[in-house]
Amino acid sequence: MSRSRFVGAPLSVQCDTARVVRDRSWVWLPGHLGALTRWIPPALVDEVLEAAGRREQRVRLLPARVVVYFVLAMGLFTDCGYRRVWTALTAGWPRTVVADPSAAALRQARQRLGAKPLALLFDRLRGPVGTAGTPGVFWRGLRLVAWDGTCLEVPDSAANVACFSRHAARTTRPAGYPQVRLTALVECGTRALVDAVFGPQQYTELPQARALLASLRPGMLLLADRGYDGFEALREACATGADVLWRVQAGRLLPDGTHLTLVTDRRSGDRLTRWMRHGRHGPMPANLTALTLRVISYQVTVTAADGTCRTSTVRLVTSLLDPRRHPAGELAALYHQRWEIESAYYGLKVSLRGADRVLRSRTVEGVEQELFALLALYQAGRRAITEIATTAGLDPDRLSLTIALHTVRLTVINAHTGDPALLHAVLVHPRNLAPLRRRSRTSPRCVKRTLSPYAYNKTKGSVGRKTTVTTSIALTGPP
Repeated sequence: MSRSRFVGAPLSVQCDTARVVRDRSWVWLPGHLGALTRWIPPALVDEVLEAAGRREQRVRLLPARVVVYFVLAMGLFTDCGYRRVWTALTAGWPRTVVADPSAAALRQARQRLGAKPLALLFDRLRGPVGTAGTPGVFWRGLRLVAWDGTCLEVPDSAANVACFSRHAARTTRPAGYPQVRLTALVECGTRALVDAVFGPQQYTELPQARALLASLRPGMLLLADRGYDGFEALREACATGADVLWRVQAGRLLPDGTHLTLVTDRRSGDRLTRWMRHGRHGPMPANLTALTLRVISYQVTVTAADGTCRTSTVRLVTSLLDPRRHPAGELAALYHQRWEIESAYYGLKVSLRGADRVLRSRTVEGVEQELFALLALYQAGRRAITEIATTAGLDPDRLSLTIALHTVRLTVINAHTGDPALLHAVLVHPRNLAPLRRRSRTSPRCVKRTLSPYAYNKTKGSVGRKTTVTTSIALTGPP
């Protein structure tokens, strides 16, 4: 699969269309995606169709380019069936010159298209979009990126169950829907997707993260949580030339009394532990397989409005060993940027897909096609937001993805594709901008929606509420 990136050029015409001959009359088929056509132009769609070998061999009422835009429109109108999605896509065109396919015809067109064109489309769109002048993208010359995993539900069909399987813990019954595990590498300052992979839910996040190593570059600072703190993962991430700032579990490290430590593989760790347990008699074990990393330990104290306090200890390791160039206090505060990937997943799974909505495809290839379409739509939206924010001299965090998607849906229905000024005007309107400094709030991890409305079936304290807090960070010395 090609890893080149594509930057769309502005359209010189209102919209490019596909034209089909039927009964000696012209039938015009729309090839657009509203305001996002600026970033997913017909030329790019034709390029990925040619690369995937999906160009039609004969004249069809639903050409391949139109089907690509239809699949993308399915991601914008996730609560609509095939016919309603087609109606939204063609609402701005005269009824007398637009084809009127049935739901079965649209479904068959999806099957002919397959997943490869959408995969190539996402491959052209993905990648960092922030520049040196974009706020929050760089810290001391390093581009901030983060990776993490999430799951999405797919329909309970026999094919999906056989491929993706249902989630089940030892103490609970199997989940009702199969799940797809998605792991993404996100640019923190813009929440754009640098790369993403997905597959069956039974594969853990770490093997999927290894597939993203090819997208890491020197000059990046990778943030990750405690789920990735194994020696092999650290070694492979550092081998790409990127720097790391990872949270680790307290029992993983073998401190030597300074702010440097050795992170070893299991065999070398056992040898070093036995040597330390016996009072460090004799020379230190030779030929250890280890990485030298810098340890940053600090305490985070969260004080609520009612005066209650909650303190937790955080331990980070980083390949940035120079304390003068990369102060520990700044790195401790910088780790909070890892949560930008959670905001990115919220935009993908709630703002775009819809809250608690299951994907519509009942076949494995259909799931791949639909998910690649969602990823391409999300990335195009982030590209649009970042470009508009840069033009307006604003932080991309202040522009709302939800408002952008609502505006794009309206422009699809109205067939408004030529001038991106409408999207620009809506996003930078003062009433639509997020505040310069957001409130410091915390929301506990708990069940937000109880399974039963009856009091006897509710778990005490299961419904969480956002609370305004004051957060302070205090560095601590080595153990």
